[in-house]
Amino acid sequence: MTHYFITGGSAGIGAAMARQLCAGPKSNGKRLRKPQPENNPLSPNEGNIVSAIARRVDRLDEMSKEFSNFHGQPCDVTDADAVATAINHATTTHGAIDTAILNAGIYQPQDGLNIDPAAYARHMDVNYMGVVNALATLVPAMVKRGAGHLVIISSVAGWRGLPKSAAYGPTKAALISLSESLYFELKPKGVNIQVICPGFVESEATAVNDFDMPGLMSADAAAQAIIDAMASDEFMPHFPKSFTRSMSMLRYLPDKLFFKIVGKRTGYL
Repeated sequence: MTHYFITGGSAGIGAAMARQLCAGPKSNGKRLRKPQPENNPLSPNEGNIVSAIARRVDRLDEMSKEFSNFHGQPCDVTDADAVATAINHATTTHGAIDTAILNAGIYQPQDGLNIDPAAYARHMDVNYMGVVNALATLVPAMVKRGAGHLVIISSVAGWRGLPKSAAYGPTKAALISLSESLYFELKPKGVNIQVICPGFVESEATAVNDFDMPGLMSADAAAQAIIDAMASDEFMPHFPKSFTRSMSMLRYLPDKLFFKIVGKRTGYL
């Protein structure tokens, strides 16, 4: 029986992953391959235990009623002490956490001509420090056991700067750099780390966007793609490929060409 811990588990991708993992994950209609237990303990069997934290208690309660193997705790990821308490409670109650999916995040489009420092700080507190706060408790326990799987949810918005993403994008870029930095020390200790970069996903956050979102995926489809990626040995999976391959090429363009192409596509230049 595998114990998953999810942050931001009450809505969007987090809630979709929680439901799929509680029901027993499958990959493209097939049972997930059995991974190496020391670094990627995905279980192909039903009966996974899913612990989750989020701020919306009512939604956690609804999930608990739907799945007896779901255990939600109200918690704000910006509160480091509360996150540590929640992780310790999940571990004490349901056993060691095999896989932690650090997913909690916010997105608010920002007008680059009117900088609101509070909005930028809030993005960093939730999207970046929320992950760091969880890692502070998760990492020592996994290193001590010599086993564990850390899954950090970033975004293709962290690959290069995009319009309206001046507050959001840097937090996702920071998560990629964080994951790369930690890899060197965690991998030799038996702890696997992945940073996963979805494209556009239908959610309360992206509903406010007033522009075309290529490759837009449902939360359920994105959750399944993440679960599939967790069973792989790829460090930075990204999807949907039809969109992210194009975005990937933009990462390597000279700055002048990058600004010209993206500016033209978005109507800014």
